[in-house]
Amino acid sequence: MPRHPTADAYRIPEMLRDLVLVDMLELTGSTQAAAELLQVSQPTASRRYRRVANDLGLQSDRCLPPGRRYGDAPWLRLLRRGVNHHRLSSGVLRLGGAAELEPLLLPLLPPRLVVQWIRLPMRSLPHRQQLLEEELLDGLVLRHDELDSAHCSAAPMQLTLTCAGPLWLLCRPDPVVLALARQLLS
Repeated sequence: MPRHPTADAYRIPEMLRDLVLVDMLELTGSTQAAAELLQVSQPTASRRYRRVANDLGLQSDRCLPPGRRYGDAPWLRLLRRGVNHHRLSSGVLRLGGAAELEPLLLPLLPPRLVVQWIRLPMRSLPHRQQLLEEELLDGLVLRHDELDSAHCSAAPMQLTLTCAGPLWLLCRPDPVVLALARQLLS
């Protein structure tokens, strides 16, 4: 996954990789894009998803909102929280945003922080807040002009706005996420 070039790499434990694949499919919407993020081939990503879907009884339904398209089960969200807890306890923040924001963000990253950057496809951008609520992302990177639409949408969770140079970061209100975000901004 793209990250700050001088940061130590985070290695996803083998037993968690298929669950992370489901998240990458939710975020990107395609096995090709998920495969690129996980640095595997598209056939491998497709085969692994079919296997985990079969093992866990998951069904994909692209008509559902993000976080539920590749498996809509309450226990899957609990597994996602466990996987996220492992990643966050390793000091890795998962941020997403439009592809054109990546070159603006990377120079702002301190070398001590590992960031998994997810280039969100255009079809995912209207669902940005839901990506936070479903805990698929820890934070969203937005331009100033995008703040109004992101902040005005109705949602049960309160988002933290923090200025990051010419960009804005909306974070999930999780104490570990906010602590890592503070490192990003210091």
